[in-house]
Amino acid sequence: MFPLLFAFQLGYPHMPPWANALIALWIWCFGANVGSFMNVVIFRVPEGLSVVHPGSRCPKCLNHIGWYDNIPVISWLILRAKCRFCGLPISSRYPTIETIVAAIFLIVAAVGPPTRGNNLPYVTEFGWGGMDVPLWLIYGFHMLLVTTLICAAMIRYDGHATPRRLYVPALAIGLTAPLVWSLPFVTSSLQYTWLPLHPVPFDAIGHVPGATIKHMSPALAALLNSLSGLAVGLSMGWIVAAIGKPKRQRLTVAEIPVVGLCGLFLGWQAACLLAAIATILDLLTSIVSRLNHKLARIPWTGHFVLLIVLYLIAWRWMVNHFAWLGVESTIANFGLSALVVGFASLLATKLGKPSPWKDPTEQQHDRPVGDASMSQPAEGDLHGILNSPSYRLAEDDPDFLTRPDLRPVRLQLELLKPEMILAEQGVDSTIVVFGGTQIVPPETAEARLADAKEAAAANPDDPRAKRAVGRAERVLAKSPYYDASRDFSRLVSSVCQNNEHCDYVVMTGGGPGIMEAANRGAYDVGAKSIGLNITLPHEQAPNPYITPELCFQFHYFALRKMHFLLRAKALVVFPGGFGTLDELFNTLTLRQTECMQAIPIILYGKEYWNTVINFQFLADEGVIADEHLDLLDYAETPEEAWEIIAKFHGDAPHGEQA
Repeated sequence: MFPLLFAFQLGYPHMPPWANALIALWIWCFGANVGSFMNVVIFRVPEGLSVVHPGSRCPKCLNHIGWYDNIPVISWLILRAKCRFCGLPISSRYPTIETIVAAIFLIVAAVGPPTRGNNLPYVTEFGWGGMDVPLWLIYGFHMLLVTTLICAAMIRYDGHATPRRLYVPALAIGLTAPLVWSLPFVTSSLQYTWLPLHPVPFDAIGHVPGATIKHMSPALAALLNSLSGLAVGLSMGWIVAAIGKPKRQRLTVAEIPVVGLCGLFLGWQAACLLAAIATILDLLTSIVSRLNHKLARIPWTGHFVLLIVLYLIAWRWMVNHFAWLGVESTIANFGLSALVVGFASLLATKLGKPSPWKDPTEQQHDRPVGDASMSQPAEGDLHGILNSPSYRLAEDDPDFLTRPDLRPVRLQLELLKPEMILAEQGVDSTIVVFGGTQIVPPETAEARLADAKEAAAANPDDPRAKRAVGRAERVLAKSPYYDASRDFSRLVSSVCQNNEHCDYVVMTGGGPGIMEAANRGAYDVGAKSIGLNITLPHEQAPNPYITPELCFQFHYFALRKMHFLLRAKALVVFPGGFGTLDELFNTLTLRQTECMQAIPIILYGKEYWNTVINFQFLADEGVIADEHLDLLDYAETPEEAWEIIAKFHGDAPHGEQA
């Protein structure tokens, strides 16, 4: 797009009035295409997939999408929000992101840093043979920051941890751009000038874009501003993340690089200012979210990226009003940065939150309750009374609810909440599907194998690389189980949920792999499915195919296992690892001891399970009875698994797949 624009400018040294509209259209289309690519990044990067291969596919029927069906916004409207092949709906989220990104590209180009307030980027006091290359480079520099943070915000909105590799391109360019930023060019007065990467320059008080170079080269000034911005940004992000209890904070440690990137691209002043305002907005959102629960899902990064866009739009105003923040020396600049960070830390402490400089475990119970040395509030201190933890309603007091003494209450709540919601949703019975999280669709497994082989070829002497190739080959060999789980769920859900009848609803652990495939099969036929997530150190996130009203999160494994089996009519176990084996043996033990209702326990893939566990050996050794082997059934196809279930219960509904 940019080369076309430069060629257009060369062909028309004096642009006609209608050129603004043409350039605006170009920028809009370019932004929409970037937004389309961002949809791919948001979906694939958290899953560890390549953003290049394979090409665009329907997420439901997996058919390849042609270029004519992949035109941003337009194709979605022409197809009436449905896939050309399977006819299932396409989420409005895709065109929404494309439209928002296109609008941001256009608005920032029109009033942001490239023009410093003019209409479009070609209208400027600077020029270089008709091509305003420095202005366009700054524009691209800042839009890389905006698009990266939008992707991070959407990934967090989806409940995933933000992968570190998402930030790598922006970090690399943010660090190298100042090193090559030495583009002086000539104004009409034949003076050499330069345009800084940051709105507030580093090298002199009152230094503004267009002034004659006085103190240091543009590259050195930009580099020092970037490094100080990165350091202060990371510190500011860590401080904001440290404010509040660990389980209540909305800015996680994984998002601290977001503030660091802001400082790297825009300077430490922007990092401090925008992080503080974003935290205030996030606090207001958490208050308003009590009335609208959808607002509670807006991540801190969402507020932050919105403020960055507004900051870029207000670039010229920032230059005119905050040029005094550019200081004379490196020592003074870092000294002022330290003052800002120290003030933020002090503010966090004064707000009554755990100080980021102190171990949180030292914040509580450091004095006896009856210690006379504790300061007493002044008489008539109503503000202190209203803000006392004891004044909070018990139901709104997280510190009280998370006490060890309240564990029985939390256990009861974790039992009651899913039980009541499942009853309200009319879920009478379930079929539980277990399986490994690493078993992925064949095309994904092939891509991972190709990546592993490429890594092994680059490091032929690395035994770990060879091991990775072998593991990837075995995962690829098991990838048909993903399709089998999906087909089984399609079959069960289409047969058992006609006319809103909620028997035999597919229930999984809610994660990726086999669980995702099972939820996805129900989603394919428009049926309900259930996901029971568990809080883990690596932030297990629900897969996107679970019925939103039937997606639950658990803290206690015991309660989660109980809900798996309370309504179960069958258990189908696909190949998996420790978690799958734990859930299988838990069910076998309950059936062996007759502590739960009789259900078929179906092991899918007999060859795999006979290799993993020698059940016959246990019987031959006398540690289990021969009749306990009858608790297990084996299936090789989705239809065979369903026939076992139908035969076991007798009253299971029969019919053809819808």
